Amino acid sequence: MGDVNYMLVWVAVRGLSPDKALAALEMEFLESAEAHDVPGWPDFLNRGDFHDHIFMGDLPEGWLLLFGNLDEEQKDLLLQLARFGPAFAGDISRIGSHAEGRAYKDGKEAWSVEYDLESRGGGELLRVEGELPASLAAIVAEAHAAEAEGRGSDIGVDVLFEAPGKLSKAICGFSPHEDPPEGFRWSMLQRIGGEPEPTERRGFFARLFGRG
Repeated sequence: MGDVNYMLVWVAVRGLSPDKALAALEMEFLESAEAHDVPGWPDFLNRGDFHDHIFMGDLPEGWLLLFGNLDEEQKDLLLQLARFGPAFAGDISRIGSHAEGRAYKDGKEAWSVEYDLESRGGGELLRVEGELPASLAAIVAEAHAAEAEGRGSDIGVDVLFEAPGKLSKAICGFSPHEDPPEGFRWSMLQRIGGEPEPTERRGFFARLFGRG
């Protein structure tokens, strides 16, 4: 993955309907053939106009995924959806080699796992707060074991950085480091009545989500 700055933010909520999510966000689908109910994954690499937009898609087992290359204000907006059911929120940022995953129950944060290379330097890079279920704690333990053995370093994979994504995959079926589940379809959202024209665009993804 290159060093171009970006932030991928995602929130998955179980049992949340698209209509209820749209109402809570005060948003609507962008009715465009190239941005509504589209199979695969948005082409963030080549479509700068996809940046700063929120996207939505259904995951297996009743999870609704909302995501995008978003700023902190948009991230906070998505986190409001955690009150509607069991939720997982994550973000990865190459600005500071940062990755984070947080689980929510009854609208409150239950636990979090955060990787921060820039601020922690040679200290504990993967910080856990709260108590993870045993099956998820095993994923974190495996990441530590793999890092200690140097696994992944020969192919440029940071196993600690990918740990929050693996937790996300185990919970809701989505990982930012893998292709979306088979049959996944996405739609772009906009403010009701349309989006104001942005004054500035961020840079493109160098290589999206660690995929080649």
